[in-house]
Amino acid sequence: MLKVCEETVNFGAIVGNPPYQVSDGGAQTSAKPIYHHFVLLGKQLSNNYTSFITPTRWFAGGKGLDSFREYMLNDSSIMELYDFLTPDDIFPNTNNRGGVCYFISDINKNKLEVKVVTNRNNKIISNVKRKLLIKGIDIFIRDSLGIKIIEKIFSKDNTKSLSLYISTRKPFGLEGNFIKDQNFRKEPNGMKKPVVCIGKGQQIGYVEHNLIEKNIHWVDSWKVFIPRANNIATELNDDNLNAFVGTTNMICTESYLSCFGDDNLTEISTKNAVKYMMTKFARYLHSLAKSSQDATSKTFRFVPMQDFTEKSDIDWSKSIKEIDEQLFDKYELTSTEREHIKSSIKEM
Repeated sequence: MLKVCEETVNFGAIVGNPPYQVSDGGAQTSAKPIYHHFVLLGKQLSNNYTSFITPTRWFAGGKGLDSFREYMLNDSSIMELYDFLTPDDIFPNTNNRGGVCYFISDINKNKLEVKVVTNRNNKIISNVKRKLLIKGIDIFIRDSLGIKIIEKIFSKDNTKSLSLYISTRKPFGLEGNFIKDQNFRKEPNGMKKPVVCIGKGQQIGYVEHNLIEKNIHWVDSWKVFIPRANNIATELNDDNLNAFVGTTNMICTESYLSCFGDDNLTEISTKNAVKYMMTKFARYLHSLAKSSQDATSKTFRFVPMQDFTEKSDIDWSKSIKEIDEQLFDKYELTSTEREHIKSSIKEM
């Protein structure tokens, strides 16, 4: 309802496809979203129905979208949510990594149950009635079967999240463009205490030890490096984490996250950890917390930590497929859940 020249104007329905973002001086992935402001204003003005098309970044991330996500997940007026995993189904030849969605809300509805329809490649792959908000989880999990899998995994005693073992952004304090800096040397000749530095695209260079700004104690540890962006949970074909071993006397720029720096891994256990991240099991659980190409420690929240030593209940000497089966057995997944994971994630 809006007053125009002292006359009350009623809006029975408000629909829209608002602008998604505004440049903040960075790349597209760092642009500031604005679509949520239109959604909130539309819901405020409508006397009945509201429907908007938006990117799906708000499901699990997005700059400045935490309060909007909380609002949407608790909004009892939402009747239906249509989720498009392949955004080209709606907007061909665009760059909406992670997908787009639209919702329909009715101000007179007052139940948290929502019809959630998931689409991929112009086909409906899921049509369920469920709550958007899951107890203890502050993001929207778009994979309905994934909710049961998460609950099953973390119902086991002493299960810890892999996110606890993954660094924040810029693990050693070096920005992504450090590879263009004069202190990023191609050769260690003439350097006092050179440390190997891995930059974007696994460019190898050297940096003086005294230029490392934080987590200096990780330098001499075995680690796993993971690119800070991957295509898991997007419409792109590559479902790889592209994790690799970070040896002793090696660091990385902010193009990567560093894992297990405090865990005294050996060379063998580090290689086992990389194998784990290659499994469909780990990649699938990682996908459940993603809504774009961005990878952070939070996007690994549903991946359970494993013992990578020789004392592990998993035989890491086996093939990736065999390790997957061991993990399925460990967490007592049903045949339906196993097949769902296998079909959801592409082969390496």
